[in-house]
Amino acid sequence: MKRCPTCRRKYSDDSLNFCLEDGASLVTEPYSEQTLISPRVAAPTLPSWVGNPSQSEGRHSSVRAFLFAGIVLLAIVAGGVAVALLYRINNWDSKTAAPGPNRESTPIESPAVARNKPGNINEPTPERIRNITGEWNLVNTIEQTSYPAYNNLIVRYHLVITQNGKQFTGEGEKVAENDAPMDSSQRTPIHVNGTVNGDTVTATFVEEGLRRTTDGDFNWTLSADSNRLNGRFSSTAAKSSGPSVASRQK
Repeated sequence: MKRCPTCRRKYSDDSLNFCLEDGASLVTEPYSEQTLISPRVAAPTLPSWVGNPSQSEGRHSSVRAFLFAGIVLLAIVAGGVAVALLYRINNWDSKTAAPGPNRESTPIESPAVARNKPGNINEPTPERIRNITGEWNLVNTIEQTSYPAYNNLIVRYHLVITQNGKQFTGEGEKVAENDAPMDSSQRTPIHVNGTVNGDTVTATFVEEGLRRTTDGDFNWTLSADSNRLNGRFSSTAAKSSGPSVASRQK
């Protein structure tokens, strides 16, 4: 204990050397009472990194890295669990949707099959095949020929056509020349084979003439009501060609 010789104030703090009141030098005096000595307590041992900033930062970085790794691992595990759960749910839905023994299963159709089913809005409208089956009156007018006597000759035929799909055949005979009917002995047979493609009709023919057999072709356009054919013909008979018109008999 220390005491101020001037103001007589006592100080228990032995580290003080001057009076806090008047600044006089303190003098040491013995304690009047027996001082109790407390047992010595060992100071706690601190980790080596306490008080060392570099070691502290390294310690904190290690802790942060460990925490980050733990978070990443937890996220991976959680993702794996979610994927497994979704997989099991999908499998369960598939099993519950599967037809049982008494259920009637519906086959799954591919997009191409679905598009081609009738009634599908994306299905292209099928082409309507025009039908020319029936009896026809055919008129060929010779415009060009290697035999001048045939110029402007009008030849009429009676033709019966039978169509199957787009293909057709026709059987007939020549019945008149320049509106003059021919008797049965002068009539010559004609055989026709052709195709109907929309409103375009093409055909070849063979005519059994009185002197020789000739052949040729027709290129017609079918009218909207399918009752008239307009186009041209060409024949090996005197290298003739010209307009060709046929009308359906009703």
